[in-house]
Amino acid sequence: MIVESLTRPPTLEALDPKLATPPTQAKLQRAQGAVRLSFKRSGDRSRIDDLFQQGCLKARLPRIAAKDPEAVLVNTSGGLTDRDRLSIDATWQAGTSAVITTQACERIYKSRAEPARIETRLHVGADAAAYWLPQETILFDHGQLDRQTSVSLTASSKLVACETVIFGRPAMGEEVRSGFLRDSWRVERDGKLLFADRLGFSGDPVAQLNRAATGQGARALASVIVCTPDSSDLCDQIRPLLGRPDITAGCSDLGGVVLTRILAPSGYKLRATLIPLLERLRGGDLPRVWTC
Repeated sequence: MIVESLTRPPTLEALDPKLATPPTQAKLQRAQGAVRLSFKRSGDRSRIDDLFQQGCLKARLPRIAAKDPEAVLVNTSGGLTDRDRLSIDATWQAGTSAVITTQACERIYKSRAEPARIETRLHVGADAAAYWLPQETILFDHGQLDRQTSVSLTASSKLVACETVIFGRPAMGEEVRSGFLRDSWRVERDGKLLFADRLGFSGDPVAQLNRAATGQGARALASVIVCTPDSSDLCDQIRPLLGRPDITAGCSDLGGVVLTRILAPSGYKLRATLIPLLERLRGGDLPRVWTC
């Protein structure tokens, strides 16, 4: 009589742990998004000329009474983590003036391997005024971000740009004890390098920001870049707006480029200085999403 065993045969792991198959890392869906838009001159107004959007990145164009149009970028994925990719390509044609901002703060969540990447290319034509004013980027613990911004200007074009980074949410008791940030800027005027800057943190950003020579305990920082053919008196206009006792700030004229850095203990206190400064540089109110 033949008896068939109903028990399962022993696994390889049971026979010899060395034969166990190493677990494979799950392949998660990645967020990919791209926006390409351009502005043109039509009569006495600037208007959208071309708009392309793909994936999780969208552009919304609210109807406003002002002559200068506003484009609001929306990341429908809700945040970025490792291997996520966003790409923005914006063109201001000759004589145009327009603002590009974001619907809300961009959130950089924990990454398992590679950083999230954001690539931005701005092209500003003759006598055009470009305002690149995204809202803050929040870097959470173990978040990783590699952001690269390249700008192409002509001899008569103007750029006002702002990038802000907040490390965690101090009001909720969050601290960023591990993370990676590389924020690179390259600005050219008529094909010649005008300004290059790279800001970076790796390892424990909080420990680095606590140093007196680095951040003096700051948890939020902003870089405001103004490129204009005539910057002779711009620092004199900016410095009176940087006098709050709870921030550390400085403004320098680098010859055609005015760079302002602001350090603050929180994003809330940073905004108290940043919003009046950006409104002065724009010559009007910021997009409504900044105050909603």
